[in-house]
Amino acid sequence: MNMQLWRSVVVITGVALLSAALSCGSDNSAAPSGPTGSISGTITFRHADQWPGTGGILVTVFSKFPPTGPPDRFSDAIPQGSIYDFKLDGIETGTYAAVLVGWRGGPGQDECVGMFWAYVDSLGVNAACIAQAPGPSPITVKKDTNTPGINMVCDIGQLSTTP
Repeated sequence: MNMQLWRSVVVITGVALLSAALSCGSDNSAAPSGPTGSISGTITFRHADQWPGTGGILVTVFSKFPPTGPPDRFSDAIPQGSIYDFKLDGIETGTYAAVLVGWRGGPGQDECVGMFWAYVDSLGVNAACIAQAPGPSPITVKKDTNTPGINMVCDIGQLSTTP
């Protein structure tokens, strides 16, 4: 391979990598295309002393349950602690099947630690995101409105990861 062709390959590869890096924002999901609202609540964590040393614990919103793909919206990583008050903005208006709290360790490393459901004082979901009956409680997000009371109990101790 001659030197000029080699430089061209290096420059093109560098531009492609830079473009890919710049296109990756820190947003929590794709920009909403329509009107949005928010949800808020309190999460009570059991076994908070077993917080995973890798990955992050996130609040996630799904239009379908059980989840079969990425969430419709998700929070930034939750800081370690026993109680966490959250507000998740920028959720497109509509009805969602599930609000879950889960651990994201990387591609293919996702586990549930809690969900919003009728029995707010208990867990209701296992690490594989299999829910006890009656399953998650749906939520409706309205334009420019906060939907409060999305309170959940989560158990860090059910994760297969070690701190």
